[in-house]
Amino acid sequence: MGRRAGHDTARGDLLLLAGCVAFALIAMALPQPWVQGLTTSIRRTALRPLVFLEERAKEDYSARFRLQGIQAQRDSFALEVQGHVTLGRENDNLRALLALRPRLSRPYLPAEVLHRPTLTDSRMLLIGVGTRVGVDSFAAVVTADGLLGTVWSVGPNASSVMTWSHPEFRASAVTAEGGVLGLVQPSSVLENQQPLLELRGVALRDSLALGTIVYTSGLGGVFPRGIPIGTVSAVGQDELGYERIYQVRPFVNPGAVWHVLVLTAPRDSVFLPIPGGEVTP
Repeated sequence: MGRRAGHDTARGDLLLLAGCVAFALIAMALPQPWVQGLTTSIRRTALRPLVFLEERAKEDYSARFRLQGIQAQRDSFALEVQGHVTLGRENDNLRALLALRPRLSRPYLPAEVLHRPTLTDSRMLLIGVGTRVGVDSFAAVVTADGLLGTVWSVGPNASSVMTWSHPEFRASAVTAEGGVLGLVQPSSVLENQQPLLELRGVALRDSLALGTIVYTSGLGGVFPRGIPIGTVSAVGQDELGYERIYQVRPFVNPGAVWHVLVLTAPRDSVFLPIPGGEVTP
């Protein structure tokens, strides 16, 4: 029985070999276009699994080299990031030792104050930058200490700035934790002959401690969120009793400013993160 089975297998192999030889001879005698078409048909049908395995083997072989390249790039990137982190920490430490403020997170233009009135009456200032360098109306103007005002009118080489002491100045304000909102405007109250600001529109249920820092909230589209304005110095009185009013001592004295920064980025972006508060553009 076993011998017969082996004999049948060998006979089948010989018939398969003879068929392949005959098929090869016929293929050699066929015209070239027919041979190409027949080859393509066989490759797409009977030899398709073999072709797929060959392509997969080539991909696996090349994938090993690609993986090595990706790993090398990742390692190089990780080393570079670690270097930047170290440099960033060193830079922060040096700036802290030198009592320097953090870098601005938005484009700005430095400007010199060309006309400065008296120390106590500096509602409008003239700065030495204009439209030729990209200054636009209502651009925020700041100093190293905080908010100064906004650009009121622009010329080719100079611009006028409406400071916070101007009667028409208004800015939306918020506390560090973002729980208290209000509107900052000039106050009629003076402190040691120095003008102050008022934080109005605060709900009666909200209260602020003296010394609380007030920042711009970003509402209104003029001042970006996070510019320091001043600290709460006293509690005001509302005659109608509809709101809480707080006196705010500004960080910036417009009459003692020599150099300013004009912010040129979109006004609805973030200026600097508010300490302890969540910043969202």
